[in-house]
Amino acid sequence: MFDLLKGSFRQNPDYVIVGEVRGQEAYVLFQGMASGHSSLSSMHADSVDTVIKRLETPPINLSPTLVNTLDVVAVMSHAIVKNKETRRLREVVEVVNVNPDGVAITNTPFFWNAADDSFYFKKESQVFKKIMKRYGLSQQEILVEFERRTRLIYSLFRRNITDFTTVQEIINAYYKNPASVLEKFGIK
Repeated sequence: MFDLLKGSFRQNPDYVIVGEVRGQEAYVLFQGMASGHSSLSSMHADSVDTVIKRLETPPINLSPTLVNTLDVVAVMSHAIVKNKETRRLREVVEVVNVNPDGVAITNTPFFWNAADDSFYFKKESQVFKKIMKRYGLSQQEILVEFERRTRLIYSLFRRNITDFTTVQEIINAYYKNPASVLEKFGIK
């Protein structure tokens, strides 16, 4: 896996996806993240603090400097909803900074409320601020775009469009011509 990951960076990918980080492959993944490659991976942990501890201790042993390249952690949970066992995205946590002692300063813009099985979004997002700065967008512009993309994904869900290839084609089409895709799905 280490050799494959290292080789993938030579291809200058848009995204690097590592199925699960358990060991030394994390070093190459985080080196790539530090050099600007967008990366996705999974790890078994119950919180952001646990993720950071796992990254900074054996067998992974990343430095806090590399761990600081981590922007977002999505935490999944097993849950009981309407008397049925299921999984829910418990929270999306932004990693603002990891101190040299391994303590993370975080922001949680998205969270799930188990009491009413609802998801909440607070508009204060550090990742959105990075995107706004990088692309010269206003807060209003990024929130409008976020709303459009949210509505598109929800429309795919409602129509039971879950096939990987189909979803990928729709997302690629959206990047090329957003207005056309939004019109096709009846999103204004």
